Amino acid sequence: MSLLRVSNLSLAIHGAPILKDVSFEIVPGEIFALVGESGSGKSMTALSAMQLLPQGTTTTGAITLTGTPLLNAPEPQMCALRGREIGMIFQEPMTALNPVQTIGDQVAETLRVHGVTDRTEALEIARERLNRVGLDADRFPLDRYPHELSGGQRQRVCIAMAIALRPKLLIADEPTTALDVSTQAQILALLKELVADEGMGLMLITHDLAVVSRMADRVAVMKDGEIVEDGATEALFRTRAHPYTQKLFSASTHRPTRAHPRSGATVLDVAQVSRDYGRAGLSLFGPRTKTRAVDSATLTIGEGESVGLVGESGCGKSTLSRTILGLDPIAEGTVTLTDHPIQAGRVPNALRREMQVVFQDPYGSFNPRHRVERLVAEPFHLADQPPADIRAAVAEALEAVGLGPEAMDRYIHEFSGGQRQRIAIARALIIRPKLIILDEAVSALDVSIRAQVLDLLADLQGRFGLSYLFVSHDLHVVRAITDRVYVMRAGRIVEDGETEQVFSQPKADYTKSLIDATPTIPDNWR
Repeated sequence: MSLLRVSNLSLAIHGAPILKDVSFEIVPGEIFALVGESGSGKSMTALSAMQLLPQGTTTTGAITLTGTPLLNAPEPQMCALRGREIGMIFQEPMTALNPVQTIGDQVAETLRVHGVTDRTEALEIARERLNRVGLDADRFPLDRYPHELSGGQRQRVCIAMAIALRPKLLIADEPTTALDVSTQAQILALLKELVADEGMGLMLITHDLAVVSRMADRVAVMKDGEIVEDGATEALFRTRAHPYTQKLFSASTHRPTRAHPRSGATVLDVAQVSRDYGRAGLSLFGPRTKTRAVDSATLTIGEGESVGLVGESGCGKSTLSRTILGLDPIAEGTVTLTDHPIQAGRVPNALRREMQVVFQDPYGSFNPRHRVERLVAEPFHLADQPPADIRAAVAEALEAVGLGPEAMDRYIHEFSGGQRQRIAIARALIIRPKLIILDEAVSALDVSIRAQVLDLLADLQGRFGLSYLFVSHDLHVVRAITDRVYVMRAGRIVEDGETEQVFSQPKADYTKSLIDATPTIPDNWR
């Protein structure tokens, strides 16, 4: 018997077609994956099942859950079904959680909203659900707040909320995109275990084909709002009958053509750097304690070289990046850029011009009220003599990243995720720095856009002799784009060397564990 059946679903928003005759079904105990590029309609399909669609939406077709029609169901009926019959895990846990409410109250809220029990018993059930997802009572009491948890732990809270009432169907929308490989492996194993133990159906929405190969029983490939191919996972991966499926597979293993790194001067030299954070004492007047976030880290980058910095969330990668950028003070050691020392709060503009950064979330790194021309031109405030024609310089930078000058007069919300990342790269490039730090710059992009951005970065490096520091948890990306790699754990560099050598013959047990945790498509499925 079908758990969820979607039949000829078509959807338009203000007349613009989004979904076209989408049909599939999920049975109890099955993991069904929906894959495709950003904008292909995956999330809209899930939101249709939840009836959480934006205003101006019109739909045709049918969606049923164990025979109960969902499409155009009245809101009181859907409120009764959401949480109880259908649970959903959203991509970004920090925006899905209430920052001023404890995790215990948030998990218990699902039970109380549906009138299942009183607050005391709801908290007891919440405690059991949190234990079930690996957040034990000793380390994660119910009175913790979301900001006190890591990204993976927040995602576990979202899963506990989604399964609080043991729903029949669980929808997971990119549940592991922003997680490191170890945490991702734990979350995926947890979801698979829940499906097996609870007998629920799981709709997994993702652009990661390696995750699909590890998790899904069946898969459907979406393009431009249509399902172009579907079937059993192994059979579909082996045959890849549709050209679009073949394109996705090719993009997932894409390695850009890169010029050999230039020999010459060292651009960045990080020598025995440590960074401490102060913590409040155990009592009001007790002494403050220190936590060492980075411990004696040493790293170098040469001219025209790409270097990777990998490790789990919380290992100190971003903290080390901030010390390199002169944003965090150094407790011990030195950082020099082109033989000039970097000291937090005392970086002259002439030295600041030599390094730029591209952040993970391009939308969050831009002022949404400004047009692209002003956003890309921002680094010119570091220049002693900005160019006479700033608009021409912005147009040149945009053309270098594959966007036309017409983009200058638009706002950042008018662009796709991949286009925003190109604009972020244009902003970093416009003053011709020596070093660009890319902090998880492609982790949230789908495989096709990621391949385009990696090709762009390789091309820019060849043309302008840029040096890159890739800070990432995505080992596939690091292996494809870097010459050397540093592996970081608990603030310390535990292994470094040429990228291919480290990945093919890792020496440290921690590096081996990261590589083992990375999902890969079986070779005989290719």
